[in-house]
Amino acid sequence: MSEMRQRKPTGDGSEEADLEAKNAERLALLTGLGEKAPESIRPFALKCAPGAVKIWELVEKLIPLIMLAYAKCLELYEKIKPYHPDDLVPCFIGLAMCFFGGEFPMLIATVVAVKVTGSGKAIKGSVMAIWSEAEKVINEEVKDEKEHAGDEGEKPKPQELLTRKAMVALKVIDPQMLGNSMTALTTALLAVIASLKLTFARSLSLGSAIGDILSKPALRYGTPIMKTYLDDDYHKWIEPSIAYACRAVAMSVAFWVQQMISAVHSAVQGGQLFTASLCRYLRKYGISTFDPDTSNLDELAGYAVAVLGLGWQLFYSTPTLLALVLLPLTICEYAIRFTLVWFN
Repeated sequence: MSEMRQRKPTGDGSEEADLEAKNAERLALLTGLGEKAPESIRPFALKCAPGAVKIWELVEKLIPLIMLAYAKCLELYEKIKPYHPDDLVPCFIGLAMCFFGGEFPMLIATVVAVKVTGSGKAIKGSVMAIWSEAEKVINEEVKDEKEHAGDEGEKPKPQELLTRKAMVALKVIDPQMLGNSMTALTTALLAVIASLKLTFARSLSLGSAIGDILSKPALRYGTPIMKTYLDDDYHKWIEPSIAYACRAVAMSVAFWVQQMISAVHSAVQGGQLFTASLCRYLRKYGISTFDPDTSNLDELAGYAVAVLGLGWQLFYSTPTLLALVLLPLTICEYAIRFTLVWFN
């Protein structure tokens, strides 16, 4: 029994120790950058450094999972390829719009805006070019780490390490390609944002007006309270923070109204897309002889599907498992909303 009590666990915790050492190095690096920041934002940058390290660690863990999911999707696609899934994509998109389109009005409007403005090719080409440059930097950084892995002596300071990594990146990046890609991407995204602002001008105007109304009493009563909890150095951030919070709340209300309108629109549009695409698919591969171009039955069936989809959106909530599947779309939706609020 005494031997069993004295026996130590076999695991040496080397992975945890390596992770802690890596996080300590990242924290030192970000702290060094924070100390070089302008004096006005230096305290904020230093306070954000530990959180940025956690985000860095999370992203590092998520990247392999995303790559694995992408590989599995490609594997699944190869299995179902004999059934012509490309022709069925409009059916699935229509069904998703019918039952869940009201939850993603900004995402749907963004896709439409990309098509209307013709920015799709520019965005895709720019992203692929930037990703290609990023891959070159990552590969070169890995080589650099291997070359310096056996170096003996004192470890480089965070500033020296940052300088070394920056020089490695500058050595392999093509500045002309990167500059052109960033310019094209920015121009395309601004065109999409402008199109979205025109599409949702009423919602944005309503949210902005409500935000201005709410901000006056919020500033009157909230500023004294916030001053009691914050140091004098941070009092200059109180009024902008309260005004932006009021605008964000007002925009959320305006977007909720727009979401109800979008639910009806997406249900009708999705129902029509689903039935018409399904009929064309069945006719194309000889499963059915029904021609949707010479009959109104597919439109009537589309309205019936739209009623079911609208009823689901209004009276039922998305199941948890399905909500997890739709989580990437939800993140994109709220990112677009935040961008519109920020640029308004």
